[in-house]
Amino acid sequence: QVVNPATNVPMAKSLGLVFEDFDDDGFLDCVIANDTVQNFLFHNLGNGKFEEIGALAGVAFDATGAARGAMGIDAAMFRNDPSVGVAIGNFANEMSALYVSRARNLQFYDAAVANGFGPATRLELTFGVLFLDFDLDGRLDIFQSNGHLEEDIAKVQASQRYEQSPQLFWNAGPQNTTEFVRCKESETGPDLQKPMVGRGSSYADIDADGDLDVLLVGCGQAPRLLRNDQKLGNHWLRVKLVGKDRNKSAIGALVTVHRGETIQARRVSPTRSYLSQVELPVTFGLGTIEDVDRITVQWPNGKIQKILDPQVDQLLVIEQTE
Repeated sequence: QVVNPATNVPMAKSLGLVFEDFDDDGFLDCVIANDTVQNFLFHNLGNGKFEEIGALAGVAFDATGAARGAMGIDAAMFRNDPSVGVAIGNFANEMSALYVSRARNLQFYDAAVANGFGPATRLELTFGVLFLDFDLDGRLDIFQSNGHLEEDIAKVQASQRYEQSPQLFWNAGPQNTTEFVRCKESETGPDLQKPMVGRGSSYADIDADGDLDVLLVGCGQAPRLLRNDQKLGNHWLRVKLVGKDRNKSAIGALVTVHRGETIQARRVSPTRSYLSQVELPVTFGLGTIEDVDRITVQWPNGKIQKILDPQVDQLLVIEQTE
């Protein structure tokens, strides 16, 4: 428990968390999104103990040193390189955060303004946050589920609404000035843009066609299941791991797809977003690529397993061998 050293009062108001090995030492660390107080980063010391280093790492506050109303959270290697990003949805009039660590040295900076993601999220009150490759082009996009807390908020803030539209941000790649571009209704279809009092959000390939569908939960509203019917013709590869012993779901494993010098990596960790859980299989969009060199699995026990020349456009089940 993290307490204020002066008052001995607990400091956390936690609403979301995500696990990732941020310093690539083989041990999963944990980032916690806290509402109106500083976010935490618990660094796994590898001896059964964690050290809270959120302020030192740069994920505790915004660029001005202020805490935000953080809620949903997700983490991923969204640039297909060693860098890792942490996306956090915040309160209305506080843009979402995208903390990025390039060198895997537990030092982050908020790239949300510079890469175009943040400004388009400022008005919304965001709960659910997810990294997913909705168009299977090989780059992880960002989805946000939005909705205010106050039914009559429009009476006191003209810019706010109780029901708010979800947002999908297409990853255009780090070589572009605007790395994340908000998708229009003509690109997503009207159902995704329909306002709701959004809270939790999750994804799974519900119709087994290779792309990821999204499930949204609304406050006092029926759930909304958005089937992904994109028809770009991009190739894909889905991987389901079967672990040995007690960890049958292989929670914490890292799956990496290699083709030449290009890599994509996904962590098997269903705890994401806000009060939500995603499916266990991991999905790789391949774009126009019709073959990959190999899949590397780093199992939770540290053992490495390789699968050579796997076929694409399939769900591949990999069983742990040691």
